[in-house]
Amino acid sequence: MEPEKIPKSFGRYQVLGVLGRGSMGVVYKAKDPVIGRLVAVKAIPETLGLETGKEQEYIRRLLQEAKAAGSLQHPNIVTLYDAGEAELGPFIAMEYLDGVTLKEILSSGKKLSLPQLTEIVRQVGEGLDYAAQRGIVHRDIKPANLMVVEGNLVKIMDLGIARLPFSDLTREGRLVGSPSYMSPEQLKGEKLDGRSDLFSLAVVTYQAATGKKPFPGNNIQEICYRIINHDFIPAGRLEPSLSEGFDRFMIQALAKNRDQRFKSGKEMFESLRKLLLDKEDTRVSEDDQEPEPGKEKEIPATVIKSEPVAYEESSSFSSGSDSAIDDIFRDLTLTHRSLRLTPEKENKTWQIVMGLIAGLAVIGIVVWYLIRG
Repeated sequence: MEPEKIPKSFGRYQVLGVLGRGSMGVVYKAKDPVIGRLVAVKAIPETLGLETGKEQEYIRRLLQEAKAAGSLQHPNIVTLYDAGEAELGPFIAMEYLDGVTLKEILSSGKKLSLPQLTEIVRQVGEGLDYAAQRGIVHRDIKPANLMVVEGNLVKIMDLGIARLPFSDLTREGRLVGSPSYMSPEQLKGEKLDGRSDLFSLAVVTYQAATGKKPFPGNNIQEICYRIINHDFIPAGRLEPSLSEGFDRFMIQALAKNRDQRFKSGKEMFESLRKLLLDKEDTRVSEDDQEPEPGKEKEIPATVIKSEPVAYEESSSFSSGSDSAIDDIFRDLTLTHRSLRLTPEKENKTWQIVMGLIAGLAVIGIVVWYLIRG
């Protein structure tokens, strides 16, 4: 089997390597030579071998992503730079994100703490609220579409199946997205609003907290049936460190009836933030309890080493390098991204290796002549 050929360019963008591939196409790491900026180019290359009819629909969906993302300017949504057509077909050039997806974090076996969950819900919720106010529903919020980057920033990616106002590509009645994270109304083909995306975010939150999906199944039919008809196992049973308050939060966030859910990402965040602050108040109160007679009062561990868990009125983490999200990012940079060598990096590595070999050969020849002399 012949290795897949990587295109040299898309328009003016010079391809450096493959970042990933999925059902919607291939994403390349590329460089804009005009301004020297790294970009992510999403395209549908001929190597996918799509049927003519299917290829046309994917092309339309790709251009729809460009239209959707191009209308959104928000720090928690991936930025679109350009869209065009090349020899291999249409493409979009987006912001290059040097980070790790939440899917990679969860796949490594990590569970997120309440402070980390709260910050992710805050940022993703803000991005979803911004999109919903402009009539755009993402429809495919899942761990693979949420990326954690440096600076404590969480980015929403892949608006490829977003429902735009007046769009005829993702009409109600068509099942488009990832079933495990879909809302009941999306599975039923009903008209959607921003609360559908918030349900998906709640599924992600439950999974990140417990390591399990709330509505598991052996096949798509079973998963869909559970989402529409079954209750989920309380998160506290799967992860004992989670409180009853968190279970109540999940009950509202994953309500079958959208009218019983949080109305916005901000409301969802505020509810989780209250749980976090209540937990901090409880911990402080326990630390302040009088010691038993004859025992000296111990210095609380929080005084020795404070943790960035309590939210101030700014409702966000400190941007310092000691934040919980940055810790996750650093850990996974070593275990995940160190293996993602692009052809550019591989070439540099080989150049260094060959240079060392050549240098050692020269030294060996010189030493041999000195010994002979």
